[in-house]
Amino acid sequence: MRKVMGFLLLFVLGFFTGAYMLKTYFSNGLMGGFYAPAEVSESSKRALLASLETPVTQGAPPTSFETMLRTAAQRISPAVVNVDTTGEVFTFWGEARRVGGKGSGVIISRDGFVVTNNHVVRIGREIAPEITVTLADGRRFRARVIGTDAFNDIALLKIEGRNLPVAPLGDSDQLHVGDWVIAVGNPFGLENTVTAGIVSALNRNLAGAGDVPGGLIQTDAAINAGNSGGALANSRGQLVGINTAIYSPVGANVGIGFAIPINRVRQVVREILEYGSIGSAWIGIACRDISDPAIRRFLQEQFPELRFPAQGMLILGVERNSPAEQAGLRPGDVLTTMNGRSLTSIEQFLQMLRRVRLKEKIRFTVWREGRTWIVEVTPVER
Repeated sequence: MRKVMGFLLLFVLGFFTGAYMLKTYFSNGLMGGFYAPAEVSESSKRALLASLETPVTQGAPPTSFETMLRTAAQRISPAVVNVDTTGEVFTFWGEARRVGGKGSGVIISRDGFVVTNNHVVRIGREIAPEITVTLADGRRFRARVIGTDAFNDIALLKIEGRNLPVAPLGDSDQLHVGDWVIAVGNPFGLENTVTAGIVSALNRNLAGAGDVPGGLIQTDAAINAGNSGGALANSRGQLVGINTAIYSPVGANVGIGFAIPINRVRQVVREILEYGSIGSAWIGIACRDISDPAIRRFLQEQFPELRFPAQGMLILGVERNSPAEQAGLRPGDVLTTMNGRSLTSIEQFLQMLRRVRLKEKIRFTVWREGRTWIVEVTPVER
């Protein structure tokens, strides 16, 4: 009997406690508290909808940093163009297949000279037969290739226009690590895209990067496929480089991009106007400067009986069926002169070689095991 009375007492207490909780915390009822939508006046709805349609106020004026980047983009962007190429390649079965490519370029004169990358205007090894330049304002022009520099990855185009927007040319020698820069181009076909970053390094050389030149500007401004040939501008909107390559394990931007300094581009454009296409002459050798202390130590240790020339290019390798092999050159030879000029550094040798025209014979003075003689090498296209 006591157990029954205790159970009833607990039941009654629980019932009244539950009723009190419901009345205190859910005064609108159980269904109303959890599920019934709250009543909202029509005026409140209209106010909310109006706020969604009303643009946000500008607020405080932009900082000097924001103004700087905005102004730089406004100055350089009109002169940055899209470069589209079209041509044909042949399949293994001999069938022609129409292909195309996309890149960027920069207008550097009001009458239509455009600078871009050599690799942008080529389909495979050949210059694309159809090149179209599209301006930021939508105008389209057929472009002619005035000349290329394969060594420096620069091409100079010409479109027939007048009073075109022109990129103000800066001075890449005045850049410092940490300077703000913007990259403008056509990544993945997205026209006139602007990204910002800093100069991460200067005079960067990319070991094992094929035909990519050395002495590059490194930046973390986003550069992707299609940005090649586009502008790298400083914080004043002046052109300081032509974007040319990225370093990426995934094939897209990871914050390591490279641009050719504009001061080098200036020199290349002058040479293209004078000589036409340059930098494509190839003789098929790998060489090092024999005056390099490490090279001289190695030679003295391995060949103590030989007295090597003090200056020249030591041939380390000769490609099979190359012009150099056909001329009789082989590893261990030292090139001491080229067309009568003494070879004093690898940079000088490469610059002289890139100015040689195709099929133009090169006269080398060759040292081999104490003997010297003259060899003529006829370069072919790279």
